[in-house]
Amino acid sequence: MEEVISRAREGDRDALAHLWRTYNHLLLRYFRGKGMADPEDLASTVWVEVASGLHRFEGFEPDFRRWMFTIAARRRIDDIRASKRRDQPLPRDAAWGASVSAASAADESDQARALDRAIALIRTLPTDQAEAVLLRVVADLTVGEVAQIMGRREGTVRVLVHRGLKRLAERSVVTEAVSRTMSAS
Repeated sequence: MEEVISRAREGDRDALAHLWRTYNHLLLRYFRGKGMADPEDLASTVWVEVASGLHRFEGFEPDFRRWMFTIAARRRIDDIRASKRRDQPLPRDAAWGASVSAASAADESDQARALDRAIALIRTLPTDQAEAVLLRVVADLTVGEVAQIMGRREGTVRVLVHRGLKRLAERSVVTEAVSRTMSAS
């Protein structure tokens, strides 16, 4: 991946397209998980900034992901501020879509529904926990990277992720029990 980043840094459009194909779905999941009104628009804004600033970027693949999600977190905040200035509340019940490359339409549909359920559950967490879980688990960033993006200490991020995942597990157990009870009746 370092070679692709290097080529993209030098202006290779195919390399930039490869980066987009590799990481755009993670940006979309992040923005959807945060309940943003137009995740595709925000992701495209991030990619414009990535493309225009890539010539200044230095580092390897983990550094690139951290840089990209730092940009994403900032654009999310900008979008929230802009919507407040326009006095337009951000919808929390946005319809979710997932474009997952899969072997069959059934697999793709199952994966999309599972992702939708997971993101909907994450959105029920307190804001900091949801942010930490999205960045750590969904975006697959390290604890250090998440801490840097969130402006928190690594220990705080670990606690946020642990508590968030624990809450999700507890809710999952309750949901399964309710489902079994309802299907048995």
